[in-house]
Amino acid sequence: FEEDSTLDDESRTIVSIGRICAEKGYLLLLDAVRQLVQEGMEANLTLVGDGELRPMLESLIEEYALAEHVRITGWRDDAAIRNEIRRARVMVQPSFAEGLPVVIMEAFAMGRPVISTHVGGIPELVRHGENGWLIPAGDIDALVSALKDAFDTPAPKLAAMARAVQALVRSRHHVRTETAILEELLVSAVTNKDKN
Repeated sequence: FEEDSTLDDESRTIVSIGRICAEKGYLLLLDAVRQLVQEGMEANLTLVGDGELRPMLESLIEEYALAEHVRITGWRDDAAIRNEIRRARVMVQPSFAEGLPVVIMEAFAMGRPVISTHVGGIPELVRHGENGWLIPAGDIDALVSALKDAFDTPAPKLAAMARAVQALVRSRHHVRTETAILEELLVSAVTNKDKN
């Protein structure tokens, strides 16, 4: 995990990272950005990833006249992903199905709050109102409302929200912590096998 980086209060960039497929909720996210732009808000979306839904998204970006507001980067290496998170005001993962996304942990580690859905292991990390926004999967109104909240919240408060969960992420999900737990389990298993 990288230490948090300063959040630019002028940033109106939303970042989402992952495979571009129906389960990730990107059609919903694109529609939310369209609504914000139609209401006259400055909103920019960066999608980092690729997948089978990309051609449809690109068509919709053109249809919705969002070419100046939405960018699809394709797959990027870790350094480029960190740069995209640095540029963002908030990370958004509007998924319909997930496990425990590492990109959410990376966003928190870099001082970015998260808007995500109440699915899979996400509620273990994202606590509504504390370090981000948890919304029901598929709820466009809740997503638009959360995005407006993120844009209206001053950058220092957003960074504080993300910092609130950094200790939790490091204590439960850091590679050293996980390696130590795995080592303990393996030693225990071998020891118990030797006893039998």
